[in-house]
Amino acid sequence: MIPATMRAARLHGVGELRVESLPVPEPGPGQVLVRIDACGVCPTDARKYAIGAGDGSYPLNPGHEWVGRVVAAGEAVEGFDVGERVYGDTYAGYAEFAAIDTQPGGWSRGALPVGDMPVERAVFVEPLADCLHAVHDQGQIGPGHRVAVIGAGSMGLQMVAVAAHAGARVLAVEPRDERRALAVRFGAEATLERRDWARPVIEWAGGGGPEVVILTVARSDLAAESVSACGPGGRVVLFAGFGEDGTAPVDLNRLHYEEIALVGSEWVGVPPHQRFERYEQARELLAGGELALEQLVSDEIGLDEVAASLQAVRDGRSLKTILYPGREAGHA
Repeated sequence: MIPATMRAARLHGVGELRVESLPVPEPGPGQVLVRIDACGVCPTDARKYAIGAGDGSYPLNPGHEWVGRVVAAGEAVEGFDVGERVYGDTYAGYAEFAAIDTQPGGWSRGALPVGDMPVERAVFVEPLADCLHAVHDQGQIGPGHRVAVIGAGSMGLQMVAVAAHAGARVLAVEPRDERRALAVRFGAEATLERRDWARPVIEWAGGGGPEVVILTVARSDLAAESVSACGPGGRVVLFAGFGEDGTAPVDLNRLHYEEIALVGSEWVGVPPHQRFERYEQARELLAGGELALEQLVSDEIGLDEVAASLQAVRDGRSLKTILYPGREAGHA
């Protein structure tokens, strides 16, 4: 039975998150209504909590890494059955229910069937797709390439795993011991904890610098260091969103004379250049057990703990948090 109301956590301004009772949405034409089992907490969510939504569109439910089961369908829906588990990538995931289109449109892949893989793995479909886009489309990484991943947070570790899976040699730069250990587990052949990492990265790559440097840390000062560490003819991929810290001095002569490409990597591509096929690739990698990303999960929460969790992510105290909307606070 579908209730009339649901609980949801929504932002109403900077640092202002409220858990509210709202009507359960009605699925429109071409949409399915999903009872949400779990939703990943993304660093992007934490940034919106800390500095604002950017476009000022409040109230906002920032959760966009959610998975659940179809409970109802709107008109003209084909190929989706009640009880089927699907993945959703729209802002709606910090709630007990969400409606989502079944077809791709705008920034959304639309509901994606994910079978019965464990939810703690299934929540990684969207972030893993983003990493596949960064590694394959933007970084153009292939077998034998030397790749430096700067930052081994949840997304950085997925970059390590995807690049290693592509046959690259990977080095991870990360100050935390436990995260460097995870990087090795996910395929890094070497790690660095040093603050002055550019020169050691160049030396690790044989003195010429790696073919690709992927920056996953939202610090603009590291963009210039990434360019200085990259080898001639290489690529620097800016994966992190920099928020209010969005400018940095970069050696343009090095970009020009050594033909280094400086490229962005946003989601799975900016419309109209989306690479939605990366979702299916992510699903298959997760379903096949090749990338057991549930090893990254450090915290599990209920809706009443979302605000504290967003702050913990922002502070770097949580690696990967999963929200279970039906879970009561403090329940393990």
